[in-house]
Parts: sequence; C-alpha cells; structure tokens
Amino acid sequence: MASVMQDVIGPENWLSEIQAAAPMVDRALESLAESLSEDGALSSQAKGLVVASIAATKTDLDGCRHWVNSRCGDFSEWRMLAALLFLSRGSTAAKTLLVAAGTMDVTGVLPPTPDSPNAEEIQDYFLEVFGQLPARVTLLQNHAPNALETYFLLRQGTLAGSLLDPMLAQLVLVGVNAADRQEDFTFEHGLGAVKEGASVAHLVEAGVCSMLYGGLASWTTAAAAITRVVSSSDEHTF
Repeated sequence: MASVMQDVIGPENWLSEIQAAAPMVDRALESLAESLSEDGALSSQAKGLVVASIAATKTDLDGCRHWVNSRCGDFSEWRMLAALLFLSRGSTAAKTLLVAAGTMDVTGVLPPTPDSPNAEEIQDYFLEVFGQLPARVTLLQNHAPNALETYFLLRQGTLAGSLLDPMLAQLVLVGVNAADRQEDFTFEHGLGAVKEGASVAHLVEAGVCSMLYGGLASWTTAAAAITRVVSSSDEHTF
C-alpha cells in the first residue's frame, strides 16, 4: 500500500529511499504530505496550486505535471498563473508550468493589446503600492522606461484585476519566494495577501507549501517574513 506521501507527490524513487532511512523520517514525510493535502485555511486545491507553482520554478516538469493533474482540482487559469510566475521567476518557470498543464499547443484569439500607460500613471501606481518609489522603480524610471512599463503591466495584469483570485496570487508568491529563501519578497507578498483578506493561518499554510522543494530552511524564511507581516504597522501598504 502506497504511503500518504507517495500518494500526494507521486511514485518517486528518491522518496522511497529516504523514507527507508528511519521511521522518524518516514513519519515526518507523512506529516508533511498530510499538511499539503488536507483542507485548512487554504483548500487542498489552493495548496496544490502553490506547490505546482514552486515545482515550475524549480524546473521539475514531472513533479509540476503531477501536482497540476492530481492536486489542483478544476483550476483552469494556467496561462494567467504562468504569467504570474513570469513576473516572479521569468520564462523558464512560466514555460514549465504551461507544458505541465498541457496548454502550450492551444491556440486562440488573443485579447487586444492595451495602449502604453503614461509615466504619471505608472508613478502613481507604485507610490500607492510602496508608499514611495523604491530604487528598483526609480532606476528603471530614469534609465530604462520601457522595462519599467513591463514591470508595471506584468504586476498589474497578474496581481490586480486578473482572472486569478488576488489573495491566491499573493499566496502563490509567498510560497515561491519562501522556497527560494527570499525573505523580503516573502514579506512583501505576505503583506499583499493580508491586504486581500488573508489571515496568519493562510500565510503559514502557504509557507508550509514551500517545504517540499525548499526544505526546512524555506519555512525559516517564511516564518521570519510572516512575523514581520504580523508586526508591521497598518500604515505599510503593499
């Protein structure tokens, strides 16, 4: 009979090997599997989307495909989720997710391309988001305005007003950044998730989703970022 962990992540040879290392290791993995597969503050489907996204950022095509096919329910907005991953981790992560979801060969009518935003609109947006213009904005503003437009449009198109639930989009990036041990970005997207209605329990469960690919160090990153979110003043807006 397959273990809970094998059922959750699929029949992986490496898994059997480390499960055989010691009974405590086996039980630890079973506990993680239960955390990833059970409904909590996040549904099991939402957890599946977080883990599938992390798998894509790690270029684990087989693992990503397994999570897409068996753990993400009836979710269908794979292109938008891939665009979110492009925003966060670039083309390879986006491509891995699209291949895993089987949407690469699907053609359709593209929506009309919007006009370029003006400089004032972009500046107002980032001032509202960050409360000031951080260096990553002003450097582009002064030296690479087209790249700033890319940053603005990708961020607006995936994190606000898209086909993705905005809280889920932020929580996906909590998991992705924690898995890469990027505390500051985990913190920023944790703030964004809270702004969209997330609770501490939502943040914790998204952070736990990072452990499969990021190990316990990723949870340390998530915990530090969540602690900062909880202690952050209401005046800090993401």
